Amino acid sequence: MRIITTGLLLFFCISVFSQTQEEKQAEREKNKVEIFTSGEKDNLQFFFKEQVDKMKLTEDLRDDYYGIILYYTNKMRRIGDKNKGYTEAEIKTKFDAMVIKLNDEVKEILTKEQYPMHRESFSKIVTSVYNRKGWGK
Repeated sequence: MRIITTGLLLFFCISVFSQTQEEKQAEREKNKVEIFTSGEKDNLQFFFKEQVDKMKLTEDLRDDYYGIILYYTNKMRRIGDKNKGYTEAEIKTKFDAMVIKLNDEVKEILTKEQYPMHRESFSKIVTSVYNRKGWGK
């Protein structure tokens, strides 16, 4: 009897947790406003693979580099979500601050030859966002 009761209780808890997670996900999707278009995301992946190949990063360094890029671009892409309530000027300011942090972190792991290559590559992505959003430099 205890096994059945425990099983039912566990099933109930999992069901409630799943429903709560689904509700949170639905709310997040409703508020979603991405900073990068799907085309920019595709270009970002292709472009960065080419640039990383040119930088001749070791496998470990490449993994670290990608980790930093992914961390910041994931934060950037959701910066304009409606539920955050940021104005366009605040979104731009926060975006710029994230670009600076990204560049600072990347600078610590890249050589003096590789870092300018990163800056040139990522600045093209930033320019694309600026142009689409109508932000002046």
